[in-house]
Amino acid sequence: MGISKQSIDDLRNRSKISDFILSSTTGKLRGNKGMALCPFHGEKTASMSFTDEDNLFHCFGCKEGGDIYKYIQLINNVEFQESVEIAAEKYGFNLTYTDSKFENDQKNLIGTMSKIHNYFVNNMKEGKSSESIDYLKSRDLDGNDIKEFQLGFAEKDEKNTNEFFKKNNLSKTDLKNLGLLSERGNFLFKNRIIFPITNLRNETVGFGGRAIDDFGPKYLNTAESSIYRKNRTLYFTSEFLSDVKKKKFVILVEGYFDVIAFNKLGFNNVASPSGTALTVQQINLLSRYTKEVYLCFDNDAAGDSASKRVLEIKNNQPSEMNFFKLNLPEEFKDISELYESGGDDISQIISEKQDLVEFCINKIIDQDDTKKTFQEFKKISNFLSPLERDISIGYLSKKIGITKEVLISELNYQKDKEPLSQVENSSSQIKHIETFKDILVAEIIKQDFSIDEDVEFLVNLNSDFRKSVEDLKANRKSDEFEKYENISYSDNQLKESIARLYIYYSDLKINKLIQEMDETNDLSLLEDLEDLKKKIEFYQNTL
Repeated sequence: MGISKQSIDDLRNRSKISDFILSSTTGKLRGNKGMALCPFHGEKTASMSFTDEDNLFHCFGCKEGGDIYKYIQLINNVEFQESVEIAAEKYGFNLTYTDSKFENDQKNLIGTMSKIHNYFVNNMKEGKSSESIDYLKSRDLDGNDIKEFQLGFAEKDEKNTNEFFKKNNLSKTDLKNLGLLSERGNFLFKNRIIFPITNLRNETVGFGGRAIDDFGPKYLNTAESSIYRKNRTLYFTSEFLSDVKKKKFVILVEGYFDVIAFNKLGFNNVASPSGTALTVQQINLLSRYTKEVYLCFDNDAAGDSASKRVLEIKNNQPSEMNFFKLNLPEEFKDISELYESGGDDISQIISEKQDLVEFCINKIIDQDDTKKTFQEFKKISNFLSPLERDISIGYLSKKIGITKEVLISELNYQKDKEPLSQVENSSSQIKHIETFKDILVAEIIKQDFSIDEDVEFLVNLNSDFRKSVEDLKANRKSDEFEKYENISYSDNQLKESIARLYIYYSDLKINKLIQEMDETNDLSLLEDLEDLKKKIEFYQNTL
């Protein structure tokens, strides 16, 4: 059953998007409009606007936006219907349900995915690949484990697989809708051990496949589909949610076998991003059930980098979320290796969990190169809250023997230099912008400075650009003026130049307005932001 359109519209009219935004991130509301830190990408200055009048939000940084239901979907990692139900629960609103084609289609897709999963499981039961069973044995997994974790096998020869699809009336369109076809239209999984990827209702929504030969990538995942969103889905086993509620924390690992290893060691509260880098949406999902996350990524440079990346997204989550690092003995690459070596007690590793920020700082300390250490710390500090930053400076001070006051002074000094480095890093972009400027100025001169309102608005977006045009108008006999007179260009080049300049200068203006709003708390500037946003969207569509 779906929710009636009338109920959805009535609830939207009775709701306020600010109730959900201000409870999930830091922001300011003035009247019906506000600005907030976007919870969907890392930032220190608020760039997400929202309005209760229209129940809409838009981020000028990552461009995410939509209505109140879209926000609830993204922040809670739920589908549309559940977002409406979350809003209804908050306001005590009684929803009216009706038949929903979309919901029925989703149920049918999940039902079909379950059938395909059972087919893979039966392949494994019937021993259609001794290689896959031998490989699993080498990972210290027996027949009971294969059954418990519902592992399957996709045959190398597609004959039986195609017969199964034909018998169940599954067309290529059906398989594509399930994310089971490659871009070339071929079935994704061949000669692979199959791991079922489920939602929190333990319904199969996708697969992970581990190759048992050297053909193709070692691991392969289902493509995106309406029931499987990679950035919002994690791999876990059937007892995951109940164990999270019991133990009050989640362990995050890198791969499928790591999840299984922890399960074998008595920890079902374990999840993996299943082939993707950890995302904001995945952390948002976990935040609904726990306030503590323990990271146990691979014991190598790549694993350390993955741990550091969490710093980039952690401060966009609910403030009560805490992140820790589990440190494995150096001789083991990952938890799977530890388990396969016979290790059966990891209680000490868990009890000695380390604060994530502290872990990251320890990893960048180089006693022989203080300057390098500081530069790496500066990168880390950009992702810390003010309190974390202060504590971290004190911790680093003790570790490298430099006073806290000197470290703070150096950070402030480096911060003052940032605009210059940013300009240097964007030099290639500026070169292109200069070309577009030259074309537009040549056109302005060609029209004897009789320009329309849109071009005048564009020129006025940037004071330096406006001044250069005014100087040319006042000095028509200059060498500079003659240079522009000799520039040739096509109509298409002119149109592109106008569009690119609008987008470039509007972005610069938006950043200034956002900074001004942050400093003055003047939310009346929101209207100017919205106007600029519309212009950017218009000209982006012309390219």
